[in-house]
Amino acid sequence: MNIDYGLLNQALYVVTEKDPDALLAMPASRLAAPEGMQTFLNEYMPIIKGRDLQVAAAYFASSWRTMLTAHLYFMTACEGSPDVSLQNLTLEIRMANQYPCIFFVLGCLDVHGWPAVRGEAWRQETAGHWLETTLRPVMETAAEVSGVPVRQLWGQMPLGVEFYLDYLGKMTGEPVLQERMAEQKGFLAKELSASWFGLSRNPFDLKAVWLEDPYRPGQKTRMKPTCCLAYRTDTGHGYCYGCPKLSKTERAAKYEEIVKAQALL
Repeated sequence: MNIDYGLLNQALYVVTEKDPDALLAMPASRLAAPEGMQTFLNEYMPIIKGRDLQVAAAYFASSWRTMLTAHLYFMTACEGSPDVSLQNLTLEIRMANQYPCIFFVLGCLDVHGWPAVRGEAWRQETAGHWLETTLRPVMETAAEVSGVPVRQLWGQMPLGVEFYLDYLGKMTGEPVLQERMAEQKGFLAKELSASWFGLSRNPFDLKAVWLEDPYRPGQKTRMKPTCCLAYRTDTGHGYCYGCPKLSKTERAAKYEEIVKAQALL
């Protein structure tokens, strides 16, 4: 199918036009160098009301879940892909639903076609090469600049990527494509070598820890693999209910707090 840029804009904040009113804009290529990353995080930190650079790094890492999902969409649903390297991306911070979000702006939109036969080796190389040359450099530079362990930064993405793969698949309105998008979760977690990430273990290969969902009584939600540091923002958010740092007692108290707040809505 043809690339649906409207869908990518709506679902993933992957866009084709720059916004002159963006709060912050930076070519992604600068983020692979400490100086560029330092500048971006320093400016991003007050926008999200972070108390330190580590908060900005965690939020920055989390934002890349949409770009990774977009890359998997190009591989799975389309006959080719635009250039999604750092050299063809610009990051912009824009307000969306009254919240500052990172948008990924594609530069040149020339589509590079996929080969007619796309087997497992092609899928491994195409996904792995992008992780190694595009995502890994910015994760490692963010870790270097902020002091957050690089595995903790990678851990900001898995649950979000799972969500967006399902969400994007549903939005296509095509059951076959929805199933193929969902299959990418297993591919990411079980088939990609950890070496592409520069780690000893694939950060998407997680053991699911299920919790009672305070927002949907009777249903379950996943514990996050790593802390997102939201408690170190001046937003009043505190710890997330699914934060792995919480004790059972603290999580139970957070559960009751959320349930009471939901009852007032």
